[in-house]
Amino acid sequence: MQGRHNPAARRAAELVSSGKIGRPLSARIVSPTYGFGPQIPLAHDFFNKASSGANLLTICGGHTVDLVEAVLGQIVEVDARTEIRWPRVKLTETGEESVRETADYVAIVGNTRSGTAFTADFDGGQREQVRFTFDIRGSEGWLSLTSDHPYGFQAGDLRLVSNISFETPERAAVTGGLMGAAINVGEIYASLARDLRGGTYTTPGFGHAVHNARLIEAVRRAADGGARQIITNREE
Repeated sequence: MQGRHNPAARRAAELVSSGKIGRPLSARIVSPTYGFGPQIPLAHDFFNKASSGANLLTICGGHTVDLVEAVLGQIVEVDARTEIRWPRVKLTETGEESVRETADYVAIVGNTRSGTAFTADFDGGQREQVRFTFDIRGSEGWLSLTSDHPYGFQAGDLRLVSNISFETPERAAVTGGLMGAAINVGEIYASLARDLRGGTYTTPGFGHAVHNARLIEAVRRAADGGARQIITNREE
């Protein structure tokens, strides 16, 4: 849940909520990753196994749907499709093969409470042009969030561009050599520190995590059953 605290993501959410791009009409997310390809290190073989719970949908999908809700509001409907394109994966150190039990491609179609339709495409095994994009079209303007980190936006910084003027996002709490990997985690710790000092409660808590887990479960059911899922209200 750290991606929503990225300074560029927070500024994008402000632009949308302020009405500066008008009514958000649609959003398109493309999220390729180096992981989940035809070869994988032995230490990462657990990503291939359904029993681990760590896979393309729960990792990349979980981070992304949380960012969608942070910028565009609560998701109320989802449909999804998944594919296993490499059912047998080569372990790079040994040359042995492992059976892949989880998807290496996921596509989500959804809608938010405000009526913004969105698509999200997660493509594993990419070696070139690994670039995250989150494009939003409104009735009066557009904005785009991008990242070039090979393991997704949650592990790196985001850049914001738009056809409307906006104030430069705040300086990140974490800078320096590890900024690429730590910037968003640093932001969520900074948010927690502000809450502790000010007696506020803006940092995602357990209720938020439960909601996110239920949302990903709804996406999984849609992919398995081939039917769209209606999302109930968040339970705090």
